[in-house]
Amino acid sequence: MLLVSTAAPSAAEDNEQLLSGSFGIGSDYTFRGISQTLGGNAIEVSVDLSLRSGIYAYAWGSNVDFVPDGEPDDGASHEIDLAIGYATDISENWSVDVALIRYLFPGTAVDIDYDYNELMASLYYADNYSATVAYSGNVDGTGEKSLLYRLGASFGFPFDTSFDICYGYHDLSDAYGSAYSYVESALARQFGNATISLAYNNTDRSSDLIYDSRMTGPRFVLSLQVEW
Repeated sequence: MLLVSTAAPSAAEDNEQLLSGSFGIGSDYTFRGISQTLGGNAIEVSVDLSLRSGIYAYAWGSNVDFVPDGEPDDGASHEIDLAIGYATDISENWSVDVALIRYLFPGTAVDIDYDYNELMASLYYADNYSATVAYSGNVDGTGEKSLLYRLGASFGFPFDTSFDICYGYHDLSDAYGSAYSYVESALARQFGNATISLAYNNTDRSSDLIYDSRMTGPRFVLSLQVEW
């Protein structure tokens, strides 16, 4: 998640490698344009399993920090995402990906529960363009629903360089009385199994009605990710 990913894994990649993983470090961890570390550094680890049938699962984790210094601590210091999904080609250029994701925040205070599930569906064209819709009936553990709409594009260039960009609209009206839009972009260069990325993220002013101002607005994120 340090990079903006828009391309679904191909069947050929699934056949070549069933088990994979990654380790990453970054100057920030942003999720849908919002900093999850109050602008602090992030360490992220993932383990992925892909089957030839198109079924896949993954576990992903990162450190998080939602509460500024001087405010009551919520106890959340880590996020763990567990997912199971199915990806398949539906024609020469089109593919789909449907996943159920569980977001977990271990260690939160007794009276705080951020954990929730989300159902996500993505449609891809030519491994370059994507459209995603995600729904949760209990976003951030609030008991309220949310809807995410996202459009993305990915472009490859010489020297193992790529540029990804996406626009998203996150409707949190039921949970927080507002919705916001965001843009994420990343220029990346691959060196063997390692990828260095410089990302630029920004949110509109409506995000300040939901989140602390230290989590919103424009920011650059420099990251290094190593895959195995």
